[in-house]
Amino acid sequence: MVIRKEFRVHLPISVAEYQVAQLWSVAQASKQNTGGGEGIEVIINEPFQNEEYGSGQFTHKIYHLQSKVPAFVRILAPRGALEMHEKAWNAYPYCRTEISVSAFILLFH
Repeated sequence: MVIRKEFRVHLPISVAEYQVAQLWSVAQASKQNTGGGEGIEVIINEPFQNEEYGSGQFTHKIYHLQSKVPAFVRILAPRGALEMHEKAWNAYPYCRTEISVSAFILLFH
C-alpha cells in the first residue's frame, strides 16, 4: 500500500508576479556570468505563440564555457566543444529546452 502526502507552500505573490520574478532572476544570472567575451550570449529573444503551450518567450543562447573548465580541458577539447547552444520556449508553467554542443555532434556522426 502506498501512502501519498501532498504539501503545499503558499507564496506571498501571485502567479503573474512569480513569472515576472522568474524572468528577472534568469536575466540577472545571465548578466552576472557574462563579461570579457565569456558567459552567455543571447542570439534571439522574442515572443512566440503556440497552440499547445500558449504564448511565451523564445530564447536562443550560446554559453561560452572556456573560463569555466580547467586548462587541460581547454587544450584537449576540440574547437567549439566549449560552446553550448540552448534553445528555450518558456510559456509559464510550460518550458521546453533543447541543449546541444555542436563539436560533439560532429565527432559522433
